[in-house]
Amino acid sequence: MDSAGGYFSAIEGASLRYLALAFLTYYLSVVLYGVRWKLVLRGVGRDAPLKELVKAILASIFMNNVTPLSRSGGELLRMAWVSRRARIPPGVSAVSIVYERILESIPVFVLFLVGIGYFSSGKSLPFVLAGILGVALVWIKWDTFVRLSLRVFRTDVSEEELARIMTLRRMHDLNLIAILLSSIIWILDVVRLKLIALAFGLDLAWGLLAVISIANLLFGLIAFTPGGIGIIEGGLIGTLTYFGVPMALALPITLLERFVSYVASSIVGLVVLLTSGGVEIWKALRSQ
Repeated sequence: MDSAGGYFSAIEGASLRYLALAFLTYYLSVVLYGVRWKLVLRGVGRDAPLKELVKAILASIFMNNVTPLSRSGGELLRMAWVSRRARIPPGVSAVSIVYERILESIPVFVLFLVGIGYFSSGKSLPFVLAGILGVALVWIKWDTFVRLSLRVFRTDVSEEELARIMTLRRMHDLNLIAILLSSIIWILDVVRLKLIALAFGLDLAWGLLAVISIANLLFGLIAFTPGGIGIIEGGLIGTLTYFGVPMALALPITLLERFVSYVASSIVGLVVLLTSGGVEIWKALRSQ
């Protein structure tokens, strides 16, 4: 009981200013997701209001958080949402979402390298060179990478839809902007972790935060429970304590991080779902 009381005391003593900034970075990321999605849809000759795209993303976050396996329901809801609200064919919206994930893999890979560099005692040049080579190989073998990505995301597309993805590759301005937005989104993810740690007076190194962010992503991908409940929390606590963060801080940091990224986001997503016609869209999707 004393231990539990100590954890709750730590949470109560967290800085509200840093917590508010953590919320701000999370929802700024959501808006940037919407902007990126809008640009990719334009790249395949379609368009949708940014407001509807952001609503679809918020509702999909709730759906991901309450359905087993990562993104098992949210991505389907996103496709159905833009199909209903912006008259975009499901196949086209599926292509746009898969392409987003492909572009997102580049900053994730860079973030992974930063995390590795954290342990290299300044000798990170080989890892940086390996990263550049990896990105170059992806670009050179783009067709192979796209097909492999489609298998990883378990997405079936027609040859016509696949051709649209290949066409997107030649839109250099679009790709650069989308990769930049993806990078900012992941930077904001690291910044959110920094702010939550600072709320408890703990100033973690940026390299360590990159490692924690990647670990969080991996735990989410392998999680089979709704929203990764139990698995992500245990993984994050374990990662923090492994790198020397006391349990007295690791647990409160994890609880606040999950409050921002899971509890609050689920509540917001549910509100959007209930007030924007999302329930009807989901029912129509399930009936198909």
